[in-house]
Amino acid sequence: MRVEMRANNKRVRRGVIIAALLCATASAQTPPSIKSAAYLRPFFEKLAKLEDSKAGKVNIVHIGDSHIQADYFTDAVRAPLQQRFGDGGRGFIFPYSRNTATVRPYRFATNADWRICRNNQPARCEPGTDFGLSGYGFGTKSEPFALSVEATEERYNFNTIKVVSATVSSYKLAMVDEDREPIKYNEKHSIVLHRVKKDETLDSIARYYNTFVTDIMKENKLKSDNVQAGRNLRIPVTTTESGVEISMFRPVKYKLQEPFILSYHQDDPISAIYILNTRKQNLFCINGLIVENDAPGVIYHNIGTVGAMAAHFNVTPLFFQQLPVLRPDLVVVSFGTNESYGEFSDDVFMGSLEQLIDNIKMYCRDVPILVTTPPFSLLRNKRWNTYIVDYAEALSRKVGIAVWDLYAFTDGLIGVNDNFSALRINRDNIHYTPEGYVLQGTAFANALLDAYNNYKRGGR
Repeated sequence: MRVEMRANNKRVRRGVIIAALLCATASAQTPPSIKSAAYLRPFFEKLAKLEDSKAGKVNIVHIGDSHIQADYFTDAVRAPLQQRFGDGGRGFIFPYSRNTATVRPYRFATNADWRICRNNQPARCEPGTDFGLSGYGFGTKSEPFALSVEATEERYNFNTIKVVSATVSSYKLAMVDEDREPIKYNEKHSIVLHRVKKDETLDSIARYYNTFVTDIMKENKLKSDNVQAGRNLRIPVTTTESGVEISMFRPVKYKLQEPFILSYHQDDPISAIYILNTRKQNLFCINGLIVENDAPGVIYHNIGTVGAMAAHFNVTPLFFQQLPVLRPDLVVVSFGTNESYGEFSDDVFMGSLEQLIDNIKMYCRDVPILVTTPPFSLLRNKRWNTYIVDYAEALSRKVGIAVWDLYAFTDGLIGVNDNFSALRINRDNIHYTPEGYVLQGTAFANALLDAYNNYKRGGR
């Protein structure tokens, strides 16, 4: 009976959406408006002040799962906002892959063996690892170490960098003279045998071994990225032995802004900087970095954790304690996909989400919150995901927050003829192609700007 009711709700909901979008095309669909946008008035007031005065910064923090971590969605929101209101800098960044990670548009390099783990898999972490602002644990026992942060393009240079950690006195900042390379690498290549587990994909296996899907396919002569549980794969792995030449570093005068921030600023834009340890200790943990420029404008911080649910953030109090360092003027929350795969009821989902919102408000008391519903997806064995329909309907009844219905937008793209190609959804039927995420992010940006324009037309 419950499944049948969900299916009926689904058909009714789709009928309403399609009726509203008959004149829209898949590539130029009218996005749903933001429900209860009046709750965003304090944010709109700051945005209007920025637009009028061309001074100061407005910070937006977007928290969620892998849809948000990838930054395709959030970058599609960031771009039009910064184009209209000014580019205040990139904001929060984090080395999501181990050791020689690259995060668009910043490159990280290190001589140390950093262990990275998610807040939904704490058992994979070193004992004592803390989960702060990134939603990840990122720690090393190696010392001395150097962790470099380098802008991949000149337009991403920064004037200010902030290191976020529960033990900021353990770190210092330094630079090197041009053309000097203090971190030396010696790469070694090997093959590791891996037996595919149930529900594993080539993508998840590649992330675990810090390699590429294409390399695994080539090594195993695979014609597609579909693999069966129980199959043995040869995984090409690159390990790096490295060292650091401490004498090359030139210290800079940084500030400790207790309890969580180490900060450095200079008038000339910075293209690269190094984080070093100041002392010996059992485990070094960094919770993220913040980069800003000196220009007025919007900073759009994205914080996403692969596989995460709202409940995983709720059990990591350091995340909420560190959230104020981003000085949020608006917090956007996007969860629900992973909860639906756990087949959690809407009551369970809303309970976790309401606790997350309460935790945010405990440390960011007057900051407005906007929640997006999860996008369309299919459950295992390509079952229709009716759980997210229930989540979307429960959120539509929630009082005290603004809501944007991403599910309605993605479901509307499918259309009456089940045109899945318009979604740009991946083969896993969960994630989307970069183009699919850009489509969603652009729709959200348009809805947010429409709500802001309505606020301005209504007077202040």
